Amino acid sequence: MTKVLIVEDDPQISKSLKINLKLSGYETETASTVADAWKLIQTEHFDLMCMDIGLPDGSGLDLCQRVRESGDETPILFISARTDEATVVKGITGGGDDYLRKPFGVEELKVRMNKMIKRFSTPSTVITFGRLMIDPVKRIVTLMDQIVNLGRKEMEILILLAKRSGDIVTRENILSALYEGSDLYDRTVDSHMSHLRRKLREIAGDSIQINSVYGLGYRLEWK
Repeated sequence: MTKVLIVEDDPQISKSLKINLKLSGYETETASTVADAWKLIQTEHFDLMCMDIGLPDGSGLDLCQRVRESGDETPILFISARTDEATVVKGITGGGDDYLRKPFGVEELKVRMNKMIKRFSTPSTVITFGRLMIDPVKRIVTLMDQIVNLGRKEMEILILLAKRSGDIVTRENILSALYEGSDLYDRTVDSHMSHLRRKLREIAGDSIQINSVYGLGYRLEWK
């Protein structure tokens, strides 16, 4: 059974989510503070975390960062009434996997949850492109026999580019693959792409490049 952690300080929202998800076959745990959520995360395994941003003792953004720094790659879906661009971008670039704005429909929530769980649990074979090797299951990337330390989003972008074997990947393809079609901002892609390019360049110089194709998208090339 899929196990979900709900981090939400509004008791009515938390109770409603717990009831609806239970009816859909999910096992759920709830927490209303950063401290309570962190205790659960340290002691239990979750397949997905639904996380509010404004919490009584801190921010869901900081909690997400703590989770990622601990090495936990569990998918995180932010659910928040904060809709300003800066917060959405910070949530996604800071380790979140999707962002759902309040108010929302339960069916939309479940669709997003199901797609996230499926995407992160589907086994994949090792991808090779030149001297780049990616193991999507073990989350290991090596370039010229050196390990490349990538964040989750950087990893997903690189997998998408490498799978296309030098063909063009559009920005729409990247947004759709990373954020399940949610209306996030293009500059989140720019931020992840910049970090990814820098990390590849630090190891291989200009041997491997992510080139922008004007008006179309990006292409991974091995020189």
